[in-house]
Amino acid sequence: MRDLIGTCIRCQKDIYCTDGFFNGITLESGNNLCLVCKDQDPFVEILNRLLEAEKSGVAVLDDLLKTYPSSGLEDSFVQVKEDESWSCQGLIHSIQREGGTVSKEIGDFIEKVRALPSLKEKLALLNKGQAWVARKIDEAISYGMDTRTRTFLLEMKKRHEQNIDKMEQHI
Repeated sequence: MRDLIGTCIRCQKDIYCTDGFFNGITLESGNNLCLVCKDQDPFVEILNRLLEAEKSGVAVLDDLLKTYPSSGLEDSFVQVKEDESWSCQGLIHSIQREGGTVSKEIGDFIEKVRALPSLKEKLALLNKGQAWVARKIDEAISYGMDTRTRTFLLEMKKRHEQNIDKMEQHI
């Protein structure tokens, strides 16, 4: 016996219950995810790459605050760090909401920034990293997702764009 249960929110394929076995999972939002997307979900992969980058971003801002304590940019560094931390928390909730497993990894961006000799170069690379995050969010938005995840990602992108503008004044 095979009954149509619904459609996968990611790949849009039909999901069936076959002989009493549901060939998918139901997310907390009530949306369904097929077993193929559950095991190999490119959307969750993007969210985890973003999380790893944001964790590295927090470390970058910590480093900048310690290395340049009287640069006149402390308030800006603190604000960007708060946004990076906010993004980490939101990404963790989004990954869990979307049925994924949260990555424990941290990106290597901090090492790239540390390797640069001047504050101006570090800020320029920080802005490139912020722009990369905004582009990855655009990529992520193309997938089906819970409306709360979409709202969070759009706000995250907005904050990153604002932080780019804020740092651009100092480059």
